[in-house]
Amino acid sequence: MTKKFNLEEEQKRLVLTRFKTLDPDSKITLGGSEEITVRELIKRVEDGDDFGKRVVKVQMRMLQVLAGG
Repeated sequence: MTKKFNLEEEQKRLVLTRFKTLDPDSKITLGGSEEITVRELIKRVEDGDDFGKRVVKVQMRMLQVLAGG
């Protein structure tokens, strides 16, 4: 049985794998003075809420820039 490829899920998996290499208690500053821990970022991406989906999109754009595309 072949599993159907889901680009959104693969991108989410890639971003989560990247975040899980970081210290979960590290804080990231989001535009201005709002801070969020890596642990909370991971939870939001895993939950797939609107914020988590935006995080995945931003991370994918960043990876494209780093890859030169």
